[in-house]
Amino acid sequence: MDENSFQDQIKLYQNRIAELEQEIRNLKENKVSVTGPRTIFGLTNIVIQTDTNFNITYMNSAAENHIMKSRLEMTGKHISSVNAPGLNPERLVEYLTNAVKFQRPYEIETRYIHPKSGKEHFIKITATALKDGAQIMVEDISKLKMIEQSFKKYVSPKVIDQITSQGVDVFKPRKYELSVLFADLRGFTSMSSHLEPEQVKEIIDEFLSAMIKTVIDSDAMVDKIVGDEVMALFGAPVPYEDHALRAVNCAINMQRAHSKLIEKWGRENKPQPKVGIGINSGIMVVGNIGSEQLTNYTVLGHNVNLASRLCAAAPGGYIILSEYSFELVKKSLQNNPGAIQGRVKFKQGDIVEAKGIPQPVQTIIIEIVD
Repeated sequence: MDENSFQDQIKLYQNRIAELEQEIRNLKENKVSVTGPRTIFGLTNIVIQTDTNFNITYMNSAAENHIMKSRLEMTGKHISSVNAPGLNPERLVEYLTNAVKFQRPYEIETRYIHPKSGKEHFIKITATALKDGAQIMVEDISKLKMIEQSFKKYVSPKVIDQITSQGVDVFKPRKYELSVLFADLRGFTSMSSHLEPEQVKEIIDEFLSAMIKTVIDSDAMVDKIVGDEVMALFGAPVPYEDHALRAVNCAINMQRAHSKLIEKWGRENKPQPKVGIGINSGIMVVGNIGSEQLTNYTVLGHNVNLASRLCAAAPGGYIILSEYSFELVKKSLQNNPGAIQGRVKFKQGDIVEAKGIPQPVQTIIIEIVD
C-alpha cells in the first residue's frame, strides 16, 4: 500500500469514528427518543432527524442500510425524499406534521412485503417533535406480532406482555424444567355414541370453554386440544419457579369449574361425565416444533408422556401428580403455606408405569375437600 492509499484509509476510519461519536452525542443529549438504540429483539431502530422544515439533518446507520443511501447523500434533503420499503414519503410528512402540530408523539403500526425477500414485516413508526426539529423512528415489531398471533388465543394478555419483555426468542427450542397438565373427560367417547351430534358438541363446547378459561386465568398456556382432552403448560413460554404449584391450583379450579357443569348438565338431563387430571414436572424440550407447512409451540420428552399417563390413570373427579411434582409443590408451600387455593388432601396413589421411563412412578392423589 502506497502512502496516499494509506492516508486515504486513515481518513475513512477517522470519518467513521466521527460519525459514531456524533451518534453517541445524540443519544446522550436524548435526541433519540427511545430507551435504547436497539429493540428488545436486537433489531436496530431506524432514526431520521430533521430541522423545522423537515429537511434531514441526521440519520443513523440502520436508516442508511434500509434506505440504501448514505447519510451524506440524504442530509439536507426533505423527508419526502425518503422512499423505502414500508416508508411512504407522503405519510412520513403527515406523521411529522401531526407530531409537531399537537406536540406529542404520533405512532402508527403498519405492514409491508419486502420486495427482495418477499417476507412480511410489521413496523411501528413514531414521529416526535424535537426542540430544533423533528424525528422519525422505525422499529421492526415483526417478532412481537408473531408472538401475539401465536399466543393470543392460548394465554392471557398479561403473559404476552411478560413474553415480550423477556427479550428472548421464545420460539427457539430450549430445554428446562416445567410442568404439564392433561385433563380428560371420563367415558365420554363411549357415552357420545348414544348422543345426537348436537348434544355431543354442546357438552364438549361447554367443557372446553370452562377448562380453557381456567387455564388462561391461571397465567398458563393451552398447548393443545385433542377431542375432549386439554393439555396445558406451566413455566412456558414464561418460566416460573413455582410451576408445579401453579399447575395444581389450576387443576383444583378446573375440577371446581367442572363440578358446576355437572350440576348444570344434571338439571338439563344430559350425561354428566367427570374429568380426570394428571400433572407431571421435569425437564422438557419446549419451542416451535414442526415442519415448514405447520409448526406448533409445544413440549416434548418422556416427562410429557408421563403426565398423559397420569391423566389416563386419574379417576373422574380427582387429580393425580407425580411424586416429583408433589415435592416441588411442598417446597413452594414451605415458602408460602397458604398458596393452595382451597382445602385439599394429598394421598399416596398407585404406582404407574409410562413409556420411556425405566422405573415405575409413585403417584400422589389430590382430593378436593371443599
